[in-house]
Amino acid sequence: MNINGLWDKLEPRPETIDIVRMDLKEGKVPELPFFIIDQNEVKAALADKLRDIDGERMQTNLIIGQYGNGKTNLLKYLQLFFEENVGPKVIYSRADIEQPDIVLFLLKIIQDHATPLLEQSISKLHGQGVNYSDLANQYRDDFSGIREYTEKLFSSEIVGSSEDLRRLIYLGTGRLYTKGHYTHFGLQQLQSFNKREVLVLFLNILAASGNYFIFAIDEVEKIQEKSKLRFNRFLTSYRELIDLFNKIKGHLLITCLTDAAGTKIIQEANEAFFTRIQPDIKSLPVISENADLLELITYLNDFFSAGKEDALGPMVIQLEKKRHQRNRDLLRNAIELLLNETETISLQELLTREQGLKAIFEETRSRLELEGAFKSLHQKFFDPLNYYLEANFGEVKLDRRDNQSFIDLRNNKTHFFLFNEEQDIDGINRKLNTLIGKYENDVIIYAPFKLELRKSSIRLSSDIYQIEIIDYDPEELFIMLNIYKDNFEYQEQVSKLIATYTKNNL
Repeated sequence: MNINGLWDKLEPRPETIDIVRMDLKEGKVPELPFFIIDQNEVKAALADKLRDIDGERMQTNLIIGQYGNGKTNLLKYLQLFFEENVGPKVIYSRADIEQPDIVLFLLKIIQDHATPLLEQSISKLHGQGVNYSDLANQYRDDFSGIREYTEKLFSSEIVGSSEDLRRLIYLGTGRLYTKGHYTHFGLQQLQSFNKREVLVLFLNILAASGNYFIFAIDEVEKIQEKSKLRFNRFLTSYRELIDLFNKIKGHLLITCLTDAAGTKIIQEANEAFFTRIQPDIKSLPVISENADLLELITYLNDFFSAGKEDALGPMVIQLEKKRHQRNRDLLRNAIELLLNETETISLQELLTREQGLKAIFEETRSRLELEGAFKSLHQKFFDPLNYYLEANFGEVKLDRRDNQSFIDLRNNKTHFFLFNEEQDIDGINRKLNTLIGKYENDVIIYAPFKLELRKSSIRLSSDIYQIEIIDYDPEELFIMLNIYKDNFEYQEQVSKLIATYTKNNL
């Protein structure tokens, strides 16, 4: 497949430029990022796979990197590139912790994003008289279990009825599953183990009609964090899918995992999977080379029309000195330098600056862990927060049970706390609009770092209220609030620390 121009700097859509600038200033990945700096090993590997995405077998890459090093940015770039160019369809999704079987997860993706295309493809291939047994490995081995289903799918009475064709596709994806739905078509009920062959069939149908997909699955680590058993199930089903790649014509599966320990977590969890995926594992490093830093800040200078061409060299030296551990922090720092904004300082650096705080911080963290205080944190957070507010704020009103908020009555601001990095943006927007309707205030949102909440994602029912997003780690702020509550001699230092940490909002 022709992929000319891949990895070139793209032109952001004119209608999104203001939103992209807003996201970049926050250090967030724009919804559709338009450039990738460095990461040459990953870019080369993906380019090789994409050139052969319409080839004789399905392919995969597993991309590993620390949080904030650009995994999501990479996937979203591909999404923009192929929206602007003829080629495969990119479907981006976060891993589903409730569905660790990657085969069933991909079937759900096809159901949600490709059912009409699948219907058109089946009708097209039926009209062309394609030997559809070839799409199901000629019913050899385990594919014999879907022979009746495949023949029914391509039968004239089904192809001629859009309603029946869709219902039959839904039997394959799992949306319809009861015995009665199968009886309607005179079929034996498909079992869970048949779904691997059904996925192969659907992907081959799409490929045979010239339609190829890039399945981009992000944040796989969430499954591991939820349960080691679920993570092993995910890796086992991934291995089973890889073993079927030689029976699937084309397509590409990209999965992303945040892991500071590299491949160790995968190898320990599932050696059989690791031996299969190892050649296709690629890592995302921190951008550190002088030439790459200069390229980054040159792009940003141009995009923000900062007019700092003569100062870019010294800025690169400053970025080098910082030795950022995450590309997200590097990006934010570069923009702060360009736009003369106050530099964001990490909590660890802040703790180091304050005499004695780093030790008491770690001691308090250990004590709270032993006490199980971080479990159900959203229920325990407001007790030390209330103590802090009584000492440092004027009149406030807590709304902790229903809305996890407090209202600063003196300044007419609502402070809204998010604790779960898995929350969906629709739910957040509903809650925000509820708070605005109830209190008619501007809102300060405290959002977990890994939620990557962007202002561009906020949808308010009224445009007269302002939103400010404070990225934070709920556990870190909880620890600081407890230090303040339990250690009178550190209160002045901790108060300054919390103020800096929350950009002077607490």
